[in-house]
Amino acid sequence: MKRFLGTLSCIGYVLCTYVFISLFAAAFCFAGDAFVTFKNSDKMLITPENVEISGNYRLGREDILFAAGLDKKISFFDADRKKMTLNLTTCGWVKKAFVEKFFPDSVKIHIEEFKPVMIVNSRKKSPDSDKDLFMMWFSDADGILFKRVVPGESSNDMPVFFLNYSTPEEDKKRPERIKNAIFLAEKWGTISPFCKLDAISYEVLVGYSMECSAGRNLKTVIRLKDEFSGDEWVKMMTDAANAMNSLLAENQWAGEYEFDKVENSFGEKKYETILGKRVQNIKKGEL
Repeated sequence: MKRFLGTLSCIGYVLCTYVFISLFAAAFCFAGDAFVTFKNSDKMLITPENVEISGNYRLGREDILFAAGLDKKISFFDADRKKMTLNLTTCGWVKKAFVEKFFPDSVKIHIEEFKPVMIVNSRKKSPDSDKDLFMMWFSDADGILFKRVVPGESSNDMPVFFLNYSTPEEDKKRPERIKNAIFLAEKWGTISPFCKLDAISYEVLVGYSMECSAGRNLKTVIRLKDEFSGDEWVKMMTDAANAMNSLLAENQWAGEYEFDKVENSFGEKKYETILGKRVQNIKKGEL
């Protein structure tokens, strides 16, 4: 009798457990279906119209929505804020992105874009051939190359900096070289608006070469070495601009300006101006 009662008790326990699990599974499935219905309901759908975007100047609204995956309806629960932020920062113009979700159906996106101040034409040796590779990039004021230049994006007013390929050690100085080129371009614009800066180049042995033109055939190169300070560069560029004006008054033009350091009688090293290479007489129509 005891054995029978024990067996009956076990069967009852199994049946109760089965019923409990079945009820739990049914409730879970019902809750799951209810949640799926709820999260895909119209009240929980983020639409492109409910996305607020700010801080963008170059990137269009449609481009930002596409990059964030918000160009079509998406459930509030499926919108991954971290994933949207990561996708936005892969866009070339985007420096930082901030994404906020607001229950139940809206998103705010704030974009901080890079501000291009110079185009850098970087030349490197191709690993597969003897030919050089030329790549043009936008650079910001910190010397960061952030985006390849495509046709139609650049401006004629933006200076171009030609940076030669170099050793890995020299390549570490790239941001510094770019910032120096930006400094020279900005200063030259205030010193000599007459002679328009066309480009700046850098060579390890030569330093910085500023190419400017004042007319169809009047071109000048101003060479500035690495060893000079920023204040000395400004003084040299001012001297070059004054020399241009003096020669221009005599209907002449110098094609090159170089500077070197010399030691005076006090043992101090000062720079001297070497100009007059390819000095030419100005012909009618050259200005």
